[in-house]
Amino acid sequence: MRKEIVKGYFYAMLATVAFSNVYVFSKAALNEVSLPLFLFIMCAVGFLINLVILGFKGGFAKLATVPCTMWWIFPTLGVIEIFTVFMFYASVNAISQPAVTGFLGNLFPLFTTILGILFLKERFTPIETLGVFVVFAGALLTSYSGTLDWKDFFIPGVGLVVMNCMGAATATVIVRAKVNNLTPEILSFNRTFWLLIFFSCWIIISGIPLTISDAALINTTIAAVLDPVLAILLIYKAYQYIEASRGTIIQSAKGLIIIPVAWLYFGTLPLAHQIAGGIIAMIGVVIIGMGQQALDSRKTN
Repeated sequence: MRKEIVKGYFYAMLATVAFSNVYVFSKAALNEVSLPLFLFIMCAVGFLINLVILGFKGGFAKLATVPCTMWWIFPTLGVIEIFTVFMFYASVNAISQPAVTGFLGNLFPLFTTILGILFLKERFTPIETLGVFVVFAGALLTSYSGTLDWKDFFIPGVGLVVMNCMGAATATVIVRAKVNNLTPEILSFNRTFWLLIFFSCWIIISGIPLTISDAALINTTIAAVLDPVLAILLIYKAYQYIEASRGTIIQSAKGLIIIPVAWLYFGTLPLAHQIAGGIIAMIGVVIIGMGQQALDSRKTN
């Protein structure tokens, strides 16, 4: 049993490192290329890689065994993923510091916890309540622009991060409630399938030229390997061995991991209050995870 837990933590740590680098390489690409073209190329590369992985793992045979009554889950998750992915990369494009976007991403476990209570009737412990307030306080400090004027209180792009986290939390709750027999490879393939269809249509309708520099293409390809493929598969793998709460605690550190990578790549650092807010939010995620683990232990006992 301990080996399984160690394996789960290992996958979660690799997924966190992969996610952290997505922020940096996607930001580097978006500095040179438009958002629609970036998303089209990234999803095309991710789809092809996932297609190969699905075929190699025998995923098509497993897809054939999925009951027809469950097929609604694929387009439903696809629509949510389109919304979530667009909001995520729009926020990366809008916020100058990748680490700040990563810190604000810690709102995801907060929304997941709240939606779990509302729709899955999950219990809410006092520890989790404290964690929610701590995460919210940290996110508030991180998103503070430096002025008390209400119109300019938040830095640009904060609303995009909030909508991204809400979309991701919704997808997580749906998977938790309705999906228990789909492999990580199938879920990852379904994600890139719908993303590629949507962003291909966007490129065709808008008539955006398919021109991109070599450097932007390299950064986009790296982001594609990390996000639609590696990070998603790793986190799904991690959840096969450990509870989501444990994985969430590890993932909360992505903002700190982004800082040195972004500094090496761009030569800039977040402001002191943004780093402090990110650390506070990370502590809040840890508190939420501890509360969930305590509840799981009581259920097991």
